[in-house]
Amino acid sequence: MMNTQDFTTMEQLSMMDSVTNGAVLQYGPLVLVTDNAYREEFTAQIYEFVETPEEAGVGIEECRLNFCEKAEQKFQDGGRAMEWCLKRAKEYYLSK
Repeated sequence: MMNTQDFTTMEQLSMMDSVTNGAVLQYGPLVLVTDNAYREEFTAQIYEFVETPEEAGVGIEECRLNFCEKAEQKFQDGGRAMEWCLKRAKEYYLSK
């Protein structure tokens, strides 16, 4: 049985996200997250869906997500953080 405490949702991530500078975006089976960390530094994270709206009986924003990875480096803006997410997603997650 899966430990549901290890999961989050797009809705939960959006509530933690910086209001003006971050982003929580669905990208196929993934969710790409950028956030303003500190003093103009941005973080980047990738999550994957572990259920569909049909399976869970909820909207996509309430489906459970599993954490995949976080960039080790910080980025100077949200665009560069999202660029890292997109490159990693295409190279490691969507090519399976």
